[in-house]
Amino acid sequence: MTQKTYQLPITFEQILNLVLELPAQEQEQLIQAIKNHSLENKNEDLVSVFDRIGKNAQAKGLTEEILEELLADES
Repeated sequence: MTQKTYQLPITFEQILNLVLELPAQEQEQLIQAIKNHSLENKNEDLVSVFDRIGKNAQAKGLTEEILEELLADES
């Protein structure tokens, strides 16, 4: 198995291409996992989704300073 290296952030298209490289059985497992997760959270409102994303980001080390740097307009 060969490993590929991607610059972060990774694009949605790159993710889809990686999924398409998986064997069919693993693709199906991934699809089922996504469906199960979607069903579990189907009643979750947008504010809750953003709260959950924010908490996950903070747990992974995102700070206000880093967020401001990422969102800075460099045009």
